[in-house]
Amino acid sequence: MKISAKILLASAVLAGSLAAVAAAPPVQAQNDQNPNNVCLNPQDIKFTQTKDSKTIVFQMRDGSAWVNTLIAPCPNLVSSGSAWTQTVHSDFICANKQQITLIQTGNVCRLGAFTRVK
Repeated sequence: MKISAKILLASAVLAGSLAAVAAAPPVQAQNDQNPNNVCLNPQDIKFTQTKDSKTIVFQMRDGSAWVNTLIAPCPNLVSSGSAWTQTVHSDFICANKQQITLIQTGNVCRLGAFTRVK
């Protein structure tokens, strides 16, 4: 009987913990292990805007914006109509770890640091 009560209590604690996690608001941006490597949740990105060959602005659904300064200039980023794709290998788009591929040319460019726009 004591074992059944312990199992029931453990199940109740686990269910309560899962409910608390499910009710928590999603994280929009978080720091990677390196505090300079900000990560964005792709589901929270409203749209992106290419400023020049090294700068992409990520406009978030909550109204905030993050600027990514690419590690190196990305040839044809602006002239290609800013059409690019990105494969996300985790739940987040992280600074200094992700690549984008220009649709028109196939050029691969690497994201650099994210800076929050005030």
